[in-house]
Amino acid sequence: METIKTRFAPSPTGSLHVGGARTALFNWALARKLGGQFLLRIEDTDQARHQEQAVEAIVRDLEWLGIHWDEGIDIGGDHGPYRQSQRLAIYQQHIQQLLDTGKAYYAFETPEELDTLRKDAESRGESFHYQRPADLPTAADAEKARIEGRSVVVRFAVPGHDVTIHDEIFSDVTVPADQQDDFIIAKADGWPTYHLANVVDDHLMGVTLVCRGQEFLHQTWRHILLRKAFEYPEPAYAHLPLIMDMQGRKLSKRDGDVEVDSFRRAGYLPEALVNFLALLGWTPADGREKFTLAEFVALFDIGRVNKSNARFDRDKLLAFNTDYLAAADDGRLLVGFKDYLACNDQPIPVDSDTLLRKVLAACSGLRTYADVVAKAGVLFAADDSYDFDAKAVQKVLEKNDGAGYDVLVDLQDKLAAHEDWTAESLEAFIKDYGETRELGMGKVAQPLRVATTGSTISPGIGDTLEMLGQAKTLARIDRCLAHRDA
Repeated sequence: METIKTRFAPSPTGSLHVGGARTALFNWALARKLGGQFLLRIEDTDQARHQEQAVEAIVRDLEWLGIHWDEGIDIGGDHGPYRQSQRLAIYQQHIQQLLDTGKAYYAFETPEELDTLRKDAESRGESFHYQRPADLPTAADAEKARIEGRSVVVRFAVPGHDVTIHDEIFSDVTVPADQQDDFIIAKADGWPTYHLANVVDDHLMGVTLVCRGQEFLHQTWRHILLRKAFEYPEPAYAHLPLIMDMQGRKLSKRDGDVEVDSFRRAGYLPEALVNFLALLGWTPADGREKFTLAEFVALFDIGRVNKSNARFDRDKLLAFNTDYLAAADDGRLLVGFKDYLACNDQPIPVDSDTLLRKVLAACSGLRTYADVVAKAGVLFAADDSYDFDAKAVQKVLEKNDGAGYDVLVDLQDKLAAHEDWTAESLEAFIKDYGETRELGMGKVAQPLRVATTGSTISPGIGDTLEMLGQAKTLARIDRCLAHRDA
């Protein structure tokens, strides 16, 4: 049996979209399960939209997800280079081969001329199809056109018969001859189009299964015709269903982030995101929803990928992440937290594992790591960096003739004299203080919380004061009382 070889071939025009991440995940899983190889190629022939920083970002995001490749960019292999921008000579040879055999030809209509032809077709109620000239332009004609300042492209001469795509997911899809036209394979700047470069590279790199998004399904007839023109063997095809939002619209930024890096910076664990992405359009035979990456490989079957569009349920992803964080051991929780902190501009120092473990313990029940910063980040910021929430001040400090402020004034000297500055000791001290004055815990802890953080949200009051330290606690109480008198 032929060894399977899959690939992920992103265009670096931006960050890695979750749809691209799912495509990479499925290709990787197929190769791993069937003992094959997984290739990463960068398709950067669209120079107008190319973003060089996106190449590094895509690599970084895939590695963060745990998706590693056997061949391709950064690690090399026998079929490089693995950037299409470094393979121009290869494409030009193949384009010339098609020109020499009459399977492609030069064309040099201006955009204005093509627009006129398109409008003429529309006026007749017809779809526009490029009409091949009776006499194909020669190389001399093309050179003359270039000298005259016209854009010269190369078009593939479609044979004019129906093309059937045999797809592992969508079964047979036939594109009739009257829905095809002579498409461009080389642009005026000499660069190949996606269709030409993609077909040539998949063949030369030994790809046996082309697994990609459904949006490419109705482009595949072009690839089949090009392969036949080059006398290449046909790979298997599998087109994955589209990913939509919960309203059934194409997934976009209108209702939240859609890039892998955004979820990383938002405080999600990669294993939670991978688990969620795996279920977008696929279900395991046993119906389970939670599995490790290794278990996913064992379970994955391309035959169980659905034809219907997947829905990107952000609430479900958040629930997954909450469960994964709750199940993570201390070591995994710490590693993920340090990664989150490194990705964000935030005040919590990353150089003390002991401190970070304490912060995490004080913020149990988190849904994402962002919850930790929202709850405890202010404790590590400058003392004058936070504002006092007006509602919290009114409810906790000013209410009942400033009873909360009175508690702070009374506590100042007592906290200054308190020697055992640990969470347990501070918690006991505050409880004792409240019982002595017949005040509930909230009547003491909340004024301290608002004074030291500006809001009513922070870790337990003992943890809050311990992490702040005695000097900063007293300084913040002073600031709060000054705010009252301002």
